[in-house]
Amino acid sequence: MFRNDDTSVLRREIDRFKLPMFIAELNNDSGHFELLALNTAHEAHSGMVMEEVINRPLHTFMNEDEAEAVNERYARCVSNAGQIRFREMLHMPRGPLIWDTTLHHVQSHRGLDRVVGSAIVVERVQRDNRDTLAFEDVRYFAATSSFKLEQISTVLDAAEKGLIDPSKLTGSAGMLAGLCRAIDSTMQELRSIAQERLEAEASPTVHLIDLDSADAHEGDEIEAAIAALVDMADNLPTAPGDKQSDTPPPARSALRQ
Repeated sequence: MFRNDDTSVLRREIDRFKLPMFIAELNNDSGHFELLALNTAHEAHSGMVMEEVINRPLHTFMNEDEAEAVNERYARCVSNAGQIRFREMLHMPRGPLIWDTTLHHVQSHRGLDRVVGSAIVVERVQRDNRDTLAFEDVRYFAATSSFKLEQISTVLDAAEKGLIDPSKLTGSAGMLAGLCRAIDSTMQELRSIAQERLEAEASPTVHLIDLDSADAHEGDEIEAAIAALVDMADNLPTAPGDKQSDTPPPARSALRQ
């Protein structure tokens, strides 16, 4: 189990579990791990889609620092040739998530190193809704400033073309000065909004997702089942039909970078 080279088979195997699961394989040429499969539960929590990430190195769909850290943990699991458990925060399509992750080392039928991961979401870092309010304020003040600048441009264009009576230029100049002061005030508002949000970033809002004891117990049981399956797979004799072929392996997906 988990040793097949057919990603659709791997998907069916890990879809038997309700916990989020994934399988990644080490590319010996690049030293980077590439995802082979995600199960339905993982897609539901993370927002990732298996078809969009399979056979791709981690850094092609994760930020560089996180991809490097994840790759290092996968490599440590392979080096230990066993099981490791840790917590990690990853930025997923559905937002930052803190996972309690367990990795198991397996080898494919062709002898390539893989990790089979299972995880429980323990925390979801939610974006403070003040961000939305701040951007709405920015949009409003930016639109107001744009309107005032358009008024200034209209007056200046008319003056340049001689369309304004010279006797009225003094009044027009006073109006322009007033508009400039109004725009400067708007810019002050925008700077104030930006400063408030930057200062608020020092203490991001984190929402704890409560895991009841039943979920945690079920997770432990599934972890034990996965470990048993991995051990059983490692101890199975290689069937004649599973021997490595002398023909070269099929090319990687064109998604690989």
